Amino acid sequence: MNSKSNASNSKALTKRAVIFGLLLGMIYTFLGIYLSYKVGLVALGGIFILGYILLQLTGSYNYKENVILTMIASACLLPAFEISDNIAALIIFRQYSNYQIVISFPLLFFIGLVGSILGIFLLMPFKDHLLSLKWPMVEPSAKMMKALGGGKEERKRAFSSMFVSVAITLTTLLGKIRTLTLPSLPSFIGFEVSPMMAGLGFFISLLGVISLLLGALYSIGVWFFLEGANPTLNLSKHIMHPWIFSLAIGIMVTTALMNIVLNRKAFADALKSFKRERKSSNFTYWVSPISMILLPLIALVGLYFILGSFQMTLEIIYVTIIGIPITFLAAFFVAMARGETGFATSFSIDIVLLMSILLFAPDLAILLIGFSFMNALEMSSNRTIQSLKLASLTEIREKDTLKAIIISIIPGALIGAGVIWFFINVLGGIGTNIFPCPSAYVTGGYVLGVREAIVHGLLPEMYDLRIILVGAVISIIFGVIQAKKKLKGFSLIPFAIGTLIPATYIFPMFLGAALDIYLKRKYRENLVTYNQERNKWTIITSGLFAGEGVVLMFFYLAYLFIPLS
Repeated sequence: MNSKSNASNSKALTKRAVIFGLLLGMIYTFLGIYLSYKVGLVALGGIFILGYILLQLTGSYNYKENVILTMIASACLLPAFEISDNIAALIIFRQYSNYQIVISFPLLFFIGLVGSILGIFLLMPFKDHLLSLKWPMVEPSAKMMKALGGGKEERKRAFSSMFVSVAITLTTLLGKIRTLTLPSLPSFIGFEVSPMMAGLGFFISLLGVISLLLGALYSIGVWFFLEGANPTLNLSKHIMHPWIFSLAIGIMVTTALMNIVLNRKAFADALKSFKRERKSSNFTYWVSPISMILLPLIALVGLYFILGSFQMTLEIIYVTIIGIPITFLAAFFVAMARGETGFATSFSIDIVLLMSILLFAPDLAILLIGFSFMNALEMSSNRTIQSLKLASLTEIREKDTLKAIIISIIPGALIGAGVIWFFINVLGGIGTNIFPCPSAYVTGGYVLGVREAIVHGLLPEMYDLRIILVGAVISIIFGVIQAKKKLKGFSLIPFAIGTLIPATYIFPMFLGAALDIYLKRKYRENLVTYNQERNKWTIITSGLFAGEGVVLMFFYLAYLFIPLS
């Protein structure tokens, strides 16, 4: 208990936390871009475990320092991952573009820096509302970092569950039994032997998992009845079916708009807070609405000097201006979705892509650069809210959290730009067998396909306006009923997400959800005992989370040394 007490009273934003955070951020950025360009997989969890080791090696462990360290490392990763796929797609599909934009270090640095800094303030007016959500992917990390510095029993539970998770994950990976399925089923239908997913179900709760499952069952129904129950069908093609993609888009866009309508009082209160906070020292409130105005203005000046072409710069600004309000709505929706379920799918690129092409049919290169700014803005805003949630669960001041994020942005933009530039101009082979860049192929191919289809008067096959309308009507009806009946705990957001992610991930979540219900029923008469038992199982399930994350990190890092066939 003493270590916990000391940690709660100790300083979080220390020199070693900053140094180790930037160090891990640099390493993870390089490895993450390498894996993304090599195999399209980025599973680089376990930062806080490495943080724990570094802090132990250089003195006593303080979980608050580890939280700050993890925040800095994660924020340092952002600038690179915000733009990496779009930049790689620009190179791969260069022959389809009329503008031959030089991918220079200043360009990469500028995009990552501007979007990341301004994104910090995008969702600040709605911070209190968003932080009131569960954020099931954040709580395990908070519990785990505190458990590592807690009492002997807590550490024992944490490390024991980690060991079990590591053993299960290694066994299933090496034995090639990770996904249990049948020859007659595609790879995305089955049961994923995943301690991480089971632990996630505990934090989402039963109603959330049921909502995800309904979405998955709908997706399976589309596969069975509309896709001929084809066992060789891959997930990327499956989710592009109109009855999945268009329905999900209709639900997600309408739900985001309904959230604003139904929560208009919260929005009004947030706007009032601007006036109250303008005279205070809390600068984040009065800066937040201005950030959306500053982005195109700063981009206009910076891009003109970097690209040397006013025409190209102006077209990118057009895309950015169209995209900013949509990016704001998408960022709010993504934060809501992650706060409720831990999963999220953004719709900003899809809508801005359609609107931009319908309005002035910009060049492929213009679209990809504009989307890079939008990605940076949206990802940075969500990372900020996620970090603030983590801080609230670990007794860290908001001021220290924002300082940690801001400290990491400039080094992160420098590192990210340097790493991407190095891969493009030194290592080379982007879009070849050396670096296949599968995610960039999907991104660029999708944007190119939609552009060509609309320019020639056709919508891509995954879009069906009738189905989008169905999703919108369902969302409106559900939203009205939910508001009138004051229904809580059930949402169409996880349903839509359940249609887009593999059903194999959802089924093991029921194990964790069942445990949550079991504890609630067993201890419903004694709230104190229930809280004690839930805290105990929270640490255990957090260990399951961390154990699998560490194994997957090292498993995918093996690609650095083992050539892919």
